[in-house]
Amino acid sequence: MKIDAEKKLRVAIIEDSKTMLVTLKGLIGKTDGMEVCGTWESAEAALPKIHTCEPDVVLVDLELPGMHGHDCIRILSAVLPCAAFVVLTIHDDAERVFGAIEAGANGYLLKNSQHQEIIDGIHMAQKGGSPLSPAVASMVIRAFQKNPPKKPTVPLPSLSPRERQILDHLAKGSVPKEAAADLGISYETVRDYLKQIYQKLHVRSRTEAVLRYIDAKEA
Repeated sequence: MKIDAEKKLRVAIIEDSKTMLVTLKGLIGKTDGMEVCGTWESAEAALPKIHTCEPDVVLVDLELPGMHGHDCIRILSAVLPCAAFVVLTIHDDAERVFGAIEAGANGYLLKNSQHQEIIDGIHMAQKGGSPLSPAVASMVIRAFQKNPPKKPTVPLPSLSPRERQILDHLAKGSVPKEAAADLGISYETVRDYLKQIYQKLHVRSRTEAVLRYIDAKEA
């Protein structure tokens, strides 16, 4: 997907390390087609304000002062259903990784990642992908090989024709703004439908919603 020259990819950052925050702002600020739309040093500071900057991607540290990053993502994924959430942390243990994914994170990158890997991860998440640092990806694969996920046994709840259309578009790789354009409806309308879909499917992220939808169709 090409980013409109007049519409930059908007990135919000929740990070308590001033040094890391400066690094990320500089990195994103000098990347074509990308801008920082807001920064906060804690979840408590971000929660009441972040929706006003309408981010496409939110970078979240896990070990924040006060509320943990997992809880921050869990709350914000319901408030910002069209945004993608990427964890950026120093921790690569299974508990934190799977906790973040369960909370609604779309990707998980380590802070020692190369700068280009972070930029690529932001783009990937915005397009509906799941960026993972190599060490994290290897750990996730080993965990799934040991305990492969089971197909959902709960039938897909009743979805409206429009909700199914939106999920069909997302399942084919479209992002919410593309789905809105293809369906001839506003981005805000798609965002409202996604909130309803999340509630019906009992999920917290676009990735979870699409996987749930695809699994139910293939069952």
